[in-house]
Amino acid sequence: MKLSSVDYYLDWPVAIKLKNLREFIIAKLEKKGDLIRWSIVDIQNSIDSFGTKKLKIKAVFAN
Repeated sequence: MKLSSVDYYLDWPVAIKLKNLREFIIAKLEKKGDLIRWSIVDIQNSIDSFGTKKLKIKAVFAN
């Protein structure tokens, strides 16, 4: 088994409440491969007027 660590950038829409954020992130990351672990490294406000935030996520996948 080979492990790979990647930085993944994800938009956090206003419609996703904080209590649903974990499920939202996992659903997006599982599309990329077999997810081992993940963590939010950084959160930044987006420059658009929709109020979305940018998440920087460090994830480890098994290939």
